[in-house]
Amino acid sequence: MARQEMSWEDRIVRHRLTITYQVVLGLALIVAIILILKFSFDAREYTDFQVVKSTDTIGASDSVIKPYNNGQILCYSRDGISSYNAKGEQIWNHTYEMQSPIVAFAGEYVVVGDYKGNSIYIMNGMGLCGEIDTNLVILDLNISGKGVVTATLDDKSTTWLNIYSSEGEQIVSVKTSMEQTGFPLTTTMSSDNVKMGVSYLKTGGTSAKTSVAFYNFGDVGQNMTDKIVSGFDHDDCVIPFLRFVTENDAVAVGEHSLTVYSGKQIPDERATVEIPEDIESVYCGDGLVGLVFLNDEGEDKYTIALYNTDAKEVLRRTFNMEYDDILIADDRVLIYNEGEVLLFTKSGVEKYAGTFGEGVRGIVPASGSTKFIVVRDSAMETIKLK
Repeated sequence: MARQEMSWEDRIVRHRLTITYQVVLGLALIVAIILILKFSFDAREYTDFQVVKSTDTIGASDSVIKPYNNGQILCYSRDGISSYNAKGEQIWNHTYEMQSPIVAFAGEYVVVGDYKGNSIYIMNGMGLCGEIDTNLVILDLNISGKGVVTATLDDKSTTWLNIYSSEGEQIVSVKTSMEQTGFPLTTTMSSDNVKMGVSYLKTGGTSAKTSVAFYNFGDVGQNMTDKIVSGFDHDDCVIPFLRFVTENDAVAVGEHSLTVYSGKQIPDERATVEIPEDIESVYCGDGLVGLVFLNDEGEDKYTIALYNTDAKEVLRRTFNMEYDDILIADDRVLIYNEGEVLLFTKSGVEKYAGTFGEGVRGIVPASGSTKFIVVRDSAMETIKLK
């Protein structure tokens, strides 16, 4: 029987199918390698570290050290504020004299002002970009990832919420009072500079309640009274913490509750979870909120729980060390003090428990999942887990 020759069209189809299979197989192989490497990292534990680079230390001994702007280091004290790169080279510096500096930062932007003072400075990745002198007393400051500043200012019986551009120009001013709105405990601005959340404390008799209000400074809020697009009352509750953890998700933490508000233009209450424990402190990162409680069971002193933007608990574990700071970033949770370090993944796998040496003033995650920049009294070091 004679063999039937394939047509030219059939050969083209077969050739295309062969290429498609090869591409799919190659992609599957890449995905498999990535999953194997991720599993390998998640499963691996480290017991020691090595110093791979050392430079002169940065800032004064009383400076606060914070991770900033994708791998940079923010260093501030009562005398000034500076930014450094991973090599310890100063990027920008601004000096001042403040008794109690209030510092907030998001993305490349930083705002600093003196509590109960009158001067406000705004920095971006290159340095000073705006300056504000107000005749009102500064109570609180916040800044968005695009540089819009929210300042809570005291004017005796009235408290003003002034909003400024990154250049220091006033954009909006919101008048508040204890009798009308309540006292603004805290504010937060979304990264799109459109939505502002405010936690207002109201008192009456022997009870206190908090009203969380959301303003919209875009087109949606133009026809709303005072640009308020939504509001929520929380009876017998004080909410001192309110933060946009994503562009459209804000988290409010009260004495015994966590509430998530979500919405691109008009935030609405998405979920609430009751917290039976007394909340010691709150940390945010990677769209998560970390709550620290005193631990009532077992030998460890503290418990940390992570919640997502559905108000679902995604991790709970205990630890037994005093902490200076907690960082939630790059799928990791880092807890540390001057001499102790605890590192674990967001799934709860412990990666490292030990020390990064003595005299640690601050730790900043470096490039790579096992590298960190450690600022100590004597030097700034890049270390790698091993």
